[in-house]
Amino acid sequence: MRIQSAKWYIPRAPYKASAGQGHTWFSGSPEKGWKVKKTFNLLDTLIKQVMNDGFDPDNIILLGFSMGGSLSLRYGLGMQCQLRGIIPVAAWVREPEELINSASMESKHTPILMIHGKDDSVVDHKKSITVAAEMKNNGFSIHLEIVNGGHIIGIYATNLIKQFIKTGRLENLDLAS
Repeated sequence: MRIQSAKWYIPRAPYKASAGQGHTWFSGSPEKGWKVKKTFNLLDTLIKQVMNDGFDPDNIILLGFSMGGSLSLRYGLGMQCQLRGIIPVAAWVREPEELINSASMESKHTPILMIHGKDDSVVDHKKSITVAAEMKNNGFSIHLEIVNGGHIIGIYATNLIKQFIKTGRLENLDLAS
């Protein structure tokens, strides 16, 4: 995705996947518990680097896909500042109440553009509907866009993401494009 004046930082998940291929943001299971320390340390270091490169929090947007979408929400809402935005795409949010309760007061004003494919067979889009409604009811600035498609998003969603990155505003999105 090309956006003039945007600089992309793309970290690699720190945990080796249990299936033996690739990497994952969280390690563990519901029974054993989840390991996230390496992930949050990695993101702390990355955000420091982004800020050292001259970007203030009001110019930082976290974007994540699937498990990375959940991570972008959890990490971004835990920050002690308002970001320009958070874009979780096809996000898997395990415990919405915990996410809401652990958010900092400052982060409640961070605009969130949540996108989910209505035919997603990996993460049911109805979970995003529930999460977005709970967050909105708790005072978060969030817009959920359910788009045609499955777990992978298409051009329409990409255009929404570009608009949001350029403006940082939910109310200016051209939902017809």
